[in-house]
Formats: sequence, C-alpha cells, structure tokens
Amino acid sequence: SMRLTTDNPLHGRTFNPWHENASPGGSSGGASAAAAAGFGPIHHGNDIGGSLRCPASNCGLSTVKPTFGRVPTYLPTAPVERGLLAQLMSVQGVICREVRDLRLAMKVLAQGDARDPFWMPVPFDGWPQEPAPLRVGVTTEAYGHPIHPQIHSAIERAAGYLADAGYAVEPITTPSVDEAAQGWFRYLGAELETFLMPVAREHGSETIQQIFEWYFQMGEVATADDYRVGIKERSAMTRQWNLLLETYPLVLSPYFLQPTPSWDCDAQSLEGTRELFDAAIYSTGINWLSLPAGVTPIGMVEGLPTGVQLIGRRFREDLVLDAMAAIEARVGMLVRELWQRPDMA
Repeated sequence: SMRLTTDNPLHGRTFNPWHENASPGGSSGGASAAAAAGFGPIHHGNDIGGSLRCPASNCGLSTVKPTFGRVPTYLPTAPVERGLLAQLMSVQGVICREVRDLRLAMKVLAQGDARDPFWMPVPFDGWPQEPAPLRVGVTTEAYGHPIHPQIHSAIERAAGYLADAGYAVEPITTPSVDEAAQGWFRYLGAELETFLMPVAREHGSETIQQIFEWYFQMGEVATADDYRVGIKERSAMTRQWNLLLETYPLVLSPYFLQPTPSWDCDAQSLEGTRELFDAAIYSTGINWLSLPAGVTPIGMVEGLPTGVQLIGRRFREDLVLDAMAAIEARVGMLVRELWQRPDMA
C-alpha cells in the first residue's frame, strides 16, 4: 500500500508483463499485471493517491477513479475507522483492458450498500443530454516539474483523437494541480503518520519502513491546527474546479509526467522518491479534490505503456468513459501488442 510499485516479503514483487524491470504500478499492481497478462476481464483495485490509475497507465489498461460516494466502501477487517481525509479520498474501482468492460463493472459497483454512510444514490446513466459539441479543456502544465516530451506529445495526440470524435477541444488554464498535490501530501501525511506508521513500524518490511521515512522527510506534515486549515483549503480548491467543470465538463491532462518507472523506483533514494511524487501531481492532486478521473492508454513511451487522464464533473463518470472510449477507438486495445510479441507466445 502507498507505493508506486507492488512488492511484499511473503511472495516477492509483482512483475509488469511488458518488461521485467518495469513497475506494474501500485498499490493495485497485482490487478494490473493480471489484466495485462489476460487473466479475466475485470480486476478490482482502490485509489487514494493513484492506486488504480498508476497500475492502469503502467500496464496499458483503462480505469476510472470514481467520485467519492459513487461506489460504496466497507472493510469489515479494519480494526478502526479511517481518518477523515482517507475516507474522503479513497475510492474503489476496477482495472480493465477495454472501456466497455470498465463501464459495465462500474455500473455494478455503484449499487448501494447501507454499510457505507457516504454512498450517494446518484444515477449512472440517464443524465440530461449535454449540449453538443462537448467541451474538453486540455492542459499540459507541469508547474516547473520536468515533463517528458513524449508525454507532452501524447496529450496532443489524445486531444486530436477527441476532436476527430466530435469534441470541442481547447487549451485551458486550470486551478493549480500542484497546490492540490501539495495539500494531499501535507494533510493526508498527518493521518498516515498517526494511523498507518505505527502499523508499518510493527509489521512492515525494512523497505516499506524506509520509504515511509522518506515520505515524511520530503515535506512538512501538518500539525493538528494546520490540518483543520487544510480541510478548508480543500473545499476552496474543489469549488474552483467545480466552476471550471461547469464550462468544460472534461479536462484532458497527463497522468504521470514521466515514462513508466522501474519496479524499485521508490526504494532507491530520498531524492528519487521525491522525483516520483513530482511526476505524480496529476494523480495525487485529483485525489485531493475527490473528482472522478479516468486513465486510458495512449501508446508507448520509451518502450512501455503510458496513459492519459480525463477529469470530469462529480458523478459524471459516464462522460469520462465516453471520452475514454473515443480515444480507445483510435488506439485500440493496447495489450494486443503485448500478446503478439514472440516472447509472449
């Protein structure tokens, strides 16, 4: 949990079927590796900072991080309830090879369960028709962090596919995703330090304990007073995004600013871990806002899959899925390229 890869001391690391040195993503890397390898059509995962979208992007698959309240959540084995921000940002979902399977699974997952007090009985389909053409804002803003040129061109390519499919696509400036990512790190970090670190210190491997120590060295973790301020800041940021999404029902963005990293990328050094989080601002930042976001493959960068992200209005996963399907219609099911390789025969 809480890593950009998947590994454990009981059974070893999870391999990315595309390359043995590549990260399958985390923390739902087992789901993505199985999906890419052809194990069934639907694979469960969850996402508090990217644990659906990171594995999907790394393995050439599709997923949607749903709106908070869309999919009911209940963990009967949890000894205590989670912290407030963990409840607001952690969501359940699935990883699939094709958008049609993802859409079907999302409709099933969204059925109600009284054990989740935050589940919302919001319809998945049947919304009033949006005026055509649907407007899509496009951003490649990296906020001073390095962005790989092929990631930048992948966004431009995806924007072209959406335009060809009839969307009105235009570049926009969004509220700061970097500030949202910083909020995620600082304020969720306070909860992790309180609730998760004692468990990690007692039961975690040396590797995970070292990684968590680096997390807390990377930035200032909020005090109790700061935490209360952070909740207010989060509300203001989400309001800004809601207003933007009134004009642009979808925003096309990078998911990860760099190519798929190596499997042990977060276990090498403090600086290397910091660079990974800098590249993941469009992942953690969108969790901070609790907005729905889908990731779908766009092609290969440096020989490994990569995805683009579509951010939507609250509870409009249907619009996100429609746009993902439009991109998929041009890219195809990317894992077919994997299965056709001689070494996969």
